[in-house]
Amino acid sequence: MVCYNLNMRYAEFSNGTKIIDGEKGIADLHILFGGLGASRIMIIGDRRMMSEGYLDKVKERVREGGEIAVGAVYLGEDTQDSESALRDLYFVYMSNGCDGIVVCGSGKLVDYAKLLRLAVSTQVKDIQKFFNNSSIGRKVVDVPLITIPRKLGVGNECNALAVYYDSKKKLSRNIFNELLSPDYCIIDGNIISSATKSSMAYGVLSTLGKAIDGFIAVQYARVGIAIKRVEAHAVGRIFSKVALTNLRAKALDMLASADEEKAVSFALDGAYLSKGLDSNGMGMIYSLALAISDVKGVSYSRCLPLAIKASLNYNLRVCQEKYSEALWSFVGWHEYSKYPKEEMAKAFVRCVEEFVDEVTDKYVEDRSPIILTDDDRQDIAVNLSYNPHMLNNPRHFDPIAIKAVLR
Repeated sequence: MVCYNLNMRYAEFSNGTKIIDGEKGIADLHILFGGLGASRIMIIGDRRMMSEGYLDKVKERVREGGEIAVGAVYLGEDTQDSESALRDLYFVYMSNGCDGIVVCGSGKLVDYAKLLRLAVSTQVKDIQKFFNNSSIGRKVVDVPLITIPRKLGVGNECNALAVYYDSKKKLSRNIFNELLSPDYCIIDGNIISSATKSSMAYGVLSTLGKAIDGFIAVQYARVGIAIKRVEAHAVGRIFSKVALTNLRAKALDMLASADEEKAVSFALDGAYLSKGLDSNGMGMIYSLALAISDVKGVSYSRCLPLAIKASLNYNLRVCQEKYSEALWSFVGWHEYSKYPKEEMAKAFVRCVEEFVDEVTDKYVEDRSPIILTDDDRQDIAVNLSYNPHMLNNPRHFDPIAIKAVLR
């Protein structure tokens, strides 16, 4: 019988990834991998996680009991060349006889671990074959995957989406596949709370972006469909009632304190939301931030404030009065509720913009503006047309409106 740490909480939502958190979140790694049938684990991390001692702790927990071995430790850098990173990961994994993966980190490292799992599981080494979402990747080999996020709010540690960057075309491509969903996501309070305030602020903006993407459609004719999805989706109901309505107050409270429990609680909200959005794709804000990142050559996180504001104004421009109908999910943002219906959308947008500015001004270290030329705006609109997993198909968006709201 498998016994789990009594200090942990356990939750399981729509896509199958099981989320575990607690004071000793990584204590039962060896039990989890044993239950998944793995015996030789590849650990993926970065130099910071190594220098802070977290990878050593992961190794100790994997090997505890003597039944599970560590086959390899891979230290990845923040490279944007997905092809070379995956080639190296595949070689290390296969040459060391590994049969399971644990990734301790965030962002690209988690995406690479998920894509490695997809490649090994399906025995399809060329990940670009999965760009076409009609491609069928059948599991040939079972590859257990456990993620341990370093940052809150990112969300890729527990969903079925991954970003592949094509360095030749300078374009990010989003891949959706059920095999990308990790088996477990372990939210360890020590790791999450060790993040910088600036990193946490970007996590807040990422969570906000996913919340907006999940409940507001980007196309006038589809707003009603988006609302019905929220009404029918358990995660949508829970998040809109619990996390989304208190997101602003909860985020500011978390950022202003050094309380580990508050950071973990916020990380859990972001994780649950990410799981709930799997079936709906990436969303406009996430996709737009990636497009700006690709065109300007700056980090995705830095592009988030601009993407949130542009997406809100795009919806306001395209959806017009229908936009107000989608705002019922944001009932905790009381500032706009006193306005007449036709003014509610504009007031809500102003309210969210003020919140984004407050978080950015107080907690983000690099606040240098991202300057967009006319050519940049055109390139961003073209870039979005290659993204097949936005909340609504990008082939329906208005490129003129996109360029107009990018300031």
